[in-house]
Amino acid sequence: MDRPFRISPSWLFVLPAILLGLALERGARSAQSPCPSSTAAEVHYGPGEDLERIDVALLHEAAKQIDMAAYVLTDSAVIEALRAASVHGVKVRIWRDASEVARLSEFDVETQLGGRFHGLEIRSSAPGGELMHLKGYCVDHRLLRTGSANFSRSGETRQDNDLVALRGHVCLHRV
Repeated sequence: MDRPFRISPSWLFVLPAILLGLALERGARSAQSPCPSSTAAEVHYGPGEDLERIDVALLHEAAKQIDMAAYVLTDSAVIEALRAASVHGVKVRIWRDASEVARLSEFDVETQLGGRFHGLEIRSSAPGGELMHLKGYCVDHRLLRTGSANFSRSGETRQDNDLVALRGHVCLHRV
């Protein structure tokens, strides 16, 4: 018997970033759009470039909201940038993979933060559920960061990884 199709509430964390990415891609391909769109892309490669420094700088640009999906989130500089954003009134929502949260225990973001901050929401996928392997975030619905680098010290500074930041004014409209 087929199960009815349902969208997990956890996708509400990832959905804004996906929609922004699709809108930016469509805007880049559409030469005659009724809504002007400008898109700028930055591509960075580690370990030659310090991806940790780049991520921290991108997160510091947030004025209203950060939606992050993180397979691994243990890098203390990135965690501090998220905490600082929260303290400054930015709504921060983090979605993580439950198996990695359990495996990393004391190194995980929640343990490093040592408590709750106003405007900071941390959730995880269901234990034993599907693997959540995303490594990205959306800042103020105008910047999308994606790439292969986990938010860990080694992923950001020592491994061969990429970080792609897409910037642009996005106007969503019906086709």
